[in-house]
Amino acid sequence: MERGRDKGEGGQKVSRFGGKVRATFCAAPRCTLMALRGRNSRVLPALWALLAVLLVPWRLWAIEDIEECTWQVVLNKFETVGKNGMSDRFFNQEPLETVDNVFRPLVDAPTDQDEKYLSFPYYLKINYSCNGELNIDSCWVGSFYCPQASFTATIYDAIATESTLFIRQNQLVYYFTGTYITLHESNHGSGSWVRVLANECIKRLCPVHFHSNGSEYIMALTTGKREGYVHFGTITDGHVSFQLLPKQRSVCEGIKVVNCSITWAVFIADDYNLLMLVEIKAPPTRNYFQVVSYDLVRDNLVILYTIPEFIPDARGLEFLMILGTESYTNFPMVPKGMFYNPYKNLLLIWGNFLLQSYNYENFIYLADFPKEESIKYVVNSFHGDMAIVTETEEIWYLMEGSYRMYKLFPSKGWGMYINLQMMHQSSLYTSNETMVTLFYEDSKLYQLVYLMNNQKGRLVKRLMPVEELLMYHQLSDHYLLHQQGNQLTLAFTNFCPFTVIRLRDLPNPQVYTRQERYRARPPRVLEPSGFHDENSLAVYQGLIYHLLCLHSEYLKPYADPVHDSTWRWWKNKKLNQDYYFYLASNLQSASNVYIDMASYEKIYDLKAKHELPERIFLDKGTSYSFSVFLTVRGHSINFQERVLAAVDLGSKVDLGVVLADPGCLEAEVKEEVLTNRNSVLFWVTLSDKRSCFDQGISGHHLLKTSMLVKVVGTVGRCFQNTHQGPRMQGNFMVPVLIGCPLGKRLAFDITYTLEYNRLQNKHYFDCVNVDPEMPCFLFRDIFYPFFLIQDLVTGDSGSFQGSYVLKVIGGGPTMDTIREYSEEEIYRFNSPLDKTQSLIWTTKNTTTTKDPAFNIMTHQSLGIEWLCLRNSPCHDTIPHTIFAPEFFFKVLVSNRGVDKSTYCDYQLTFLLHIHGLPLSAKRALLILMVSSSVFIGLVILYIVFCLLLPVVVKACNTLRWKINNIITSESYYTYTSPSRIFSGTSETKSKVSSRVSSSVSSKVVEEKEEAPMETSKKRSIT
Repeated sequence: MERGRDKGEGGQKVSRFGGKVRATFCAAPRCTLMALRGRNSRVLPALWALLAVLLVPWRLWAIEDIEECTWQVVLNKFETVGKNGMSDRFFNQEPLETVDNVFRPLVDAPTDQDEKYLSFPYYLKINYSCNGELNIDSCWVGSFYCPQASFTATIYDAIATESTLFIRQNQLVYYFTGTYITLHESNHGSGSWVRVLANECIKRLCPVHFHSNGSEYIMALTTGKREGYVHFGTITDGHVSFQLLPKQRSVCEGIKVVNCSITWAVFIADDYNLLMLVEIKAPPTRNYFQVVSYDLVRDNLVILYTIPEFIPDARGLEFLMILGTESYTNFPMVPKGMFYNPYKNLLLIWGNFLLQSYNYENFIYLADFPKEESIKYVVNSFHGDMAIVTETEEIWYLMEGSYRMYKLFPSKGWGMYINLQMMHQSSLYTSNETMVTLFYEDSKLYQLVYLMNNQKGRLVKRLMPVEELLMYHQLSDHYLLHQQGNQLTLAFTNFCPFTVIRLRDLPNPQVYTRQERYRARPPRVLEPSGFHDENSLAVYQGLIYHLLCLHSEYLKPYADPVHDSTWRWWKNKKLNQDYYFYLASNLQSASNVYIDMASYEKIYDLKAKHELPERIFLDKGTSYSFSVFLTVRGHSINFQERVLAAVDLGSKVDLGVVLADPGCLEAEVKEEVLTNRNSVLFWVTLSDKRSCFDQGISGHHLLKTSMLVKVVGTVGRCFQNTHQGPRMQGNFMVPVLIGCPLGKRLAFDITYTLEYNRLQNKHYFDCVNVDPEMPCFLFRDIFYPFFLIQDLVTGDSGSFQGSYVLKVIGGGPTMDTIREYSEEEIYRFNSPLDKTQSLIWTTKNTTTTKDPAFNIMTHQSLGIEWLCLRNSPCHDTIPHTIFAPEFFFKVLVSNRGVDKSTYCDYQLTFLLHIHGLPLSAKRALLILMVSSSVFIGLVILYIVFCLLLPVVVKACNTLRWKINNIITSESYYTYTSPSRIFSGTSETKSKVSSRVSSSVSSKVVEEKEEAPMETSKKRSIT
């Protein structure tokens, strides 16, 4: 599905359904802004939006200056528009969360109920186009320094990179970053044309076919006041910037000429070099051309080659080596441009001629191209063939590695092909047509043609039938008429030296193409009809989206026990796989959907399909081998000639291997003659010579080269009829990329590290709080780390056998306090040369880097001993609990500059959890003193408490007794009777009561005094 942007094609923010639908439609010389307000109700919001879409052309039709405009509307999932809110976007694509509701009922499925499943969105795409100019300020700013003969609306140059489109109209340059599929960062997108190099006079835009260093490039050639300079454009993350080159002086000054002009420029990204086709104006003599090289790093200019003034006299040859001793015609050479193929180191200079060179010094003249014609542009497939378009719209074809050129249009073969297409009433061909451009796509040559039929025009992309045209060309030129009786019999001569060619013994392609593949079948529907409904399709989309998320997130530094990005998806559900199948077999699965876990897996065993891979990645010292089986044409063998046939068969067919960089690659070809089968078998082995690449990150900074396998005498002669049409045979061009292949990474082998450490140290103690994702290692144990090389493409996972450097680059006592160390700190904490008592670790290995600043380790190293010396960050770590201190080390492992076994620059950063760190002597003594003091103080306090408690209790009881006596005596006087009659009786009763109360109170006091004494005795006994 196509990924879009938040802005519409007219530059305005595209409204959402339910609110305003606002769009800007521009056509010279007016620009009309129209806004339609929909109903506030959410009833059928999509219908209101489409109604607005359909009404706009009728409004514009009433304006006289607006040309005919058309709408193209593509609405996917119509009923969902406007349901998720008050509005929906036109172009923006975001993951939808509504599919999560479909997964919740799947309680008896292997999907995780706690996982959040997303899906791909549905969207509405609206394309509005008119038959007018672009909405840009194409004004004429000609001046004395920027001469412009006339003004025109024609777009002279149009160059599209993966993220940006550039055009040149007159001397003005604009770029557009809109709804490109590969432009993911929406904040860099733009809905309008942006003018660049506003004060410059640009005469040509030159493309750069390959990006590098994360950027794309384009070049703008100047005229007028900036003559002799190149504006070198860089596109990074959607930002466009230009740099004026050369930096110090113009090209004219650099090559020491008064007046010159740059006609074309080619950028070679691998060498960071700029090749320029420079015209030197030296009156009164005729102007001449030179190829000039500019080194962007050293800022220096070098003249590589001076193009001959006249076209050489080939004298009937297909090609001619330019040595300076050949004769020339009176026809002048008029260079117009250059082309460079980095896979073959091939430089082409074209005009009314074609020169090619593989070293920028020795050039070959291709004599098949007529000097009366002039080349307009050149297109290349980068897979061995190229096409040429002339100023008169002729189309020529050239197979790289050969020197013969074929005229495709106009030709006899083209006329024959057109007649056949007319007979079939094909809609892609008419008698009135104009070719717009010619281009390669997926190694196929295509035309963009404007067809006129019944006064209606349309643009059509159609395949250019190169193979069929070459076949018709061969048949029309090479035929014989044989007299058989009274009739003439037509016979054709087949010049192909073989009848059968097969590629055999091909290895599995994924190792070399580095393409990751997954198998993801839709869930099974348990309905009797077997048809999918919305729920089952939503489940399938959610599974696919989740699979892509797992693929993109599989970058864990700790290696999983199973090397597969889908392993964590089903690892907790595999035990119940038979149960899920049982439910599905009995039609008991929830939502009538059965998800088979085996249907979602990564493919590692893709087989070759009798053809060479699309490209070959070679690491250091690796090779690629295959065989070519050829059956010789027109050769019969009998038993009497068997001895002679072995020699004769070998001379009938010859196989050659052409390498673009023989200093980097080597090829070995072995021949085996199969006389009984009238065939020859060739064994081909392509190997890296370990000499042309240093080290690089996986998939980056690769050296581009190629291998061409060709059977001699087959170009334009050998074809095979397939279900997709004829196909050329006998030539196989494969791009080769030398360096660190894609999909390789270094990972910490935690499983084997734990096993080996337990074996060597005779024990293993994990942390108190166990983390299965990050096991702990004890400080006093020797640490033996092991690492894996994981191949994400093939699934291979093996122990890293190379050398590496281990550095602690950060750390902290907790996860939240981890900090990055400076370069100076990293040196002090890791270098064996440190004298500041700052080392964190050491090893008994004596091998160091060239400095020698750091230790070099291997899988056979003697292990790491943790030190945490006085000035290291892990020294004297304060414990936060009653357990021993812990520390998290941020460790960097790199084989850069120390490993000679691979081109890969592996770098792994991971966290290492160490526990049981010792305390410093001072802190340990301090803790001992404080702990002892606290303990002794508690003992003394306890003793004092035990001794003073009885005395305190006795004093309290005595005080209480006195208080009670005072209260009793006061109550006696209060209750004395005033009557003398009862005084005696009262006195007698009071005496009795006082005696009783005194005796009772004394007994109570005695009992209370005895009670604490018994309690104290019991405590003392205990």
